[in-house]
Amino acid sequence: MVAEKVGCAVPVPLLMLAEKEGNEETREFFDLTKGVTYTVNFPELVGKRCLGVGIPGWLFTVDVKGNMNLFHLNSRSLIQLPHVETLQGFDYDYHDDYEYYVEKALLSSDPHTTDDYILMINQGDPNSLAYWKPTMKTFTTVTHGRAYADVTWHDGQFYGVDFEGNVIIFDFRGGLEPTSGKIVQGVPSEFINSMQLYIVHSAGELFVITRDGIYRHPETNSYGAKEFIVAKVDVDNECYEEVDDLGNRSLFLGYSASLAVEQYGCRANHIYFTDDCICAFRFTEKGGGKDMGAYNLFEETIEPFYTDESYHKFSPPIWIFNTPFSV
Repeated sequence: MVAEKVGCAVPVPLLMLAEKEGNEETREFFDLTKGVTYTVNFPELVGKRCLGVGIPGWLFTVDVKGNMNLFHLNSRSLIQLPHVETLQGFDYDYHDDYEYYVEKALLSSDPHTTDDYILMINQGDPNSLAYWKPTMKTFTTVTHGRAYADVTWHDGQFYGVDFEGNVIIFDFRGGLEPTSGKIVQGVPSEFINSMQLYIVHSAGELFVITRDGIYRHPETNSYGAKEFIVAKVDVDNECYEEVDDLGNRSLFLGYSASLAVEQYGCRANHIYFTDDCICAFRFTEKGGGKDMGAYNLFEETIEPFYTDESYHKFSPPIWIFNTPFSV
């Protein structure tokens, strides 16, 4: 997604803050371009894990009972999805927390403008991809036996990246419904080195990004990103090159869909990231939300963009793109 300069109808990057105990119906949204926080009443989101899906205004939600939906922040439209237990690979004896099971969700297009859209999700364990269309009763799982870190969409195709650095392309053009994809070499395994991976398509270029610090240190019990590495992948020639200059673009990474943005109000050549360390959410007292910042890709430095605290056990701060709310 490459947005234009900020105007009254142009979506801007908003940090949707974590649900607050004792004030669950009210959600706060920090406007990165203006430095202001909007407070909006959303009883529909109480007790739900929310993920940004890459289309302005839309969220993927799942509650502690396994009910999944798509929700639109402005119109408050609700699209019911199949239950978590219908997902192939889900085992309640092993996955006893519904709200943690889906780690990423991505829409191909806006459900308000077309019925021909696709929702792709990444199931947290075994990190498989599954997709759903409005005409389907259940999700369809693709490419068994491969663990995916992230997925992006461009021009009728989903591009997934697995934990070995391979890029897998799923072609939905012409009404196709693939259950397997074309595998190409993305980045080598030594490039990954136990890091978190993301994949972004922007302006005809495909990027795979690594992030360190996602695991708690065994001695200090701390975690946090210190370095990001960006590789531009050539899927035709199956090669890559490291880059430290994204031009006017910024990357937005975390539990929401990974996006590239060219927009006034964002620092160019920066990676804006939110906390996606699953260990922090499940096994620390406050939950996740600590590890956020803006990484200068050229200078390799990190600066904060939000200085207050925002923690939660399963619904952390996430990036969404939406028209600014009224103050």
